[in-house]
Amino acid sequence: MLPLSGVTQQEPFTHPQLPQPPLRATLHRLVRRAYDRVRPADLGALRVALGSTGVDNYARTAAPLNYANAAANDTLEKLIAVLADKTPYVAQAGNRKNQPPGDAGQAVLKAMVDEATTAFTQIAAGNADAHIAAVFNLPDGTRLPKIKQRFTDAANGLRRLYDNRMILLDSRGDLAIQGAGAVSSPESLTVPMAFADARTDGRVRTLLHESFHIAGKDIVDHIYFGAAGFATVDWPAMKTNADHYAEVARRHTNLVLPAPAPLAVLAPAAGPALTVPQETRVRQALTEAQERLTKGWARSLWVWQNMVFVQKYQNSYIWLDEAPTELLYRQLMLESQQISMTLHHGPGGRSTTPVDTSPVLPLITAYDLAVMEEVLADLHRLVGWGQAQQTVHVLAAGTPLPAGNAAYLWAADVTNAATPVSNLADQLVAQATQSLADPWLPTAAALKTLVDGMRARHGQLSS
Repeated sequence: MLPLSGVTQQEPFTHPQLPQPPLRATLHRLVRRAYDRVRPADLGALRVALGSTGVDNYARTAAPLNYANAAANDTLEKLIAVLADKTPYVAQAGNRKNQPPGDAGQAVLKAMVDEATTAFTQIAAGNADAHIAAVFNLPDGTRLPKIKQRFTDAANGLRRLYDNRMILLDSRGDLAIQGAGAVSSPESLTVPMAFADARTDGRVRTLLHESFHIAGKDIVDHIYFGAAGFATVDWPAMKTNADHYAEVARRHTNLVLPAPAPLAVLAPAAGPALTVPQETRVRQALTEAQERLTKGWARSLWVWQNMVFVQKYQNSYIWLDEAPTELLYRQLMLESQQISMTLHHGPGGRSTTPVDTSPVLPLITAYDLAVMEEVLADLHRLVGWGQAQQTVHVLAAGTPLPAGNAAYLWAADVTNAATPVSNLADQLVAQATQSLADPWLPTAAALKTLVDGMRARHGQLSS
C-alpha cells in the first residue's frame, strides 16, 4: 500500500525521527517496490499513465534521486499520484474486500472441501493411525486421541467457513503482500484468485494444511515438510504445527509431496571427517535457524494483520468484532519503534489516557502499512532462504565462503562441544539476513535485530 494523498505534508511525516534514509527516499522506495508488485493486467495502463508524465524511468531505476532537488521531489509526488489513481491493487487495497467465488466457483470449492473433510473424518475415525504414529513419532498410543480430535476440529472448521461463504478469493492482493500461498484463521480463509477455477492436487493440499489453522489459534507454522528437522522436531512444536497434521492427511489421500533431498553436511576439505554427533549438531542448528526465521515472519504477519484491524476501528467507537486490547496497543507501539513506523510518535496506549477510560487507538496510516509490508516481504524471503538450504558447508579457517549465499559453519565451532547449538543457529540466521540483495532495512545487522525481536515475541501471537 502507498501513502494516501497529502499524507506526506502532515506530522509526523515532515519531521520523521526514523533511523532510515530521508523520508522522500523512503517514499520513493515504497513507490518503486510497489510498482514491481503490480499485476500484469494493470501494468500496461500504469506505464502509459507514467509515460505521459515523463517519469516512468524513475519507477524502475535503482539510481537514487537527489531529494534536495525540487524537480526530483515533484517527480516523486507525480509517481505517487499516478500509482494511487491507476493501480488500486497497490495503492488502495484496503478499500476493497475479498469476496467468495460465484456459484460456479462455489461448486468447485465444495468438491475440494468435501474431499478434504472426508479425509479428516476418516483419519479421526482411526483409518490412518499408522500414518499418525509415523509422522508424529509416537512411542505409544497415549497422544493419539488428542491428535485425532484435531482432525475432527479441522473438518468442522473448514466446513463451517465454506457454509458461511468465508473462503475468500484474494482480489485485494493480500497474499502477494504477505508472501503466502493462502492465509487462514478460525474466521476466514483467503486463497488465490484462480483457486476455485478447477480442482487440482495442489489446491486440495492447500486445504489440507490451512484447515488446521482454522481448527485452532494455537496451530501455527513452526516448520514445513521438507525442512531439515521436520521429522525430529520436539513434541511441543510438533503438536501445534499445521504441516505435521497436513502430512498425515497427504499420506492418507495419496497426495504426498515429493520427498525432500537429504540434507548434506560437507566436512572440511582438510582434516578429519565430522563425527555423527557433530553432524547432528549441524542439522539441529539448521532446524533451529529455520524455526527462528519462520517465527519472525509469522510475527510480522501478525503485526501487519493487526495494524489493518486497528486501522479499521481507529475512528470508531462501535466494535463490530472483538475490540483491540491494551496489550495489542502496547505491542504495536513497540513494533513501531523497532521498524521505524510512526505509531509511537502520536497518541495511543494507556500512557496517554486516564486509567478509567479506554486507551486511544494509535493512528495507523497508509505509510505505516506500506513500511510494514516491505518488512513483511523481506522476512518471508528469509524463510525462503532457510527452506532452500540443502547443504551446510563446514569450513576450515581461511577457507573461501561458498558461492550463492549457501549455508556454512566454521569447523572450529562445529567440533567444539562447548559451542551451543543455538550459537550455530544464530550464525545461520545472520547468513540469511546477509543473503538479500535489497533489504528494506539499511543493513543486514538491522534486519537480524528485527528477526530476533520478532521471533522473541512470537509467543505473544493471538487472533
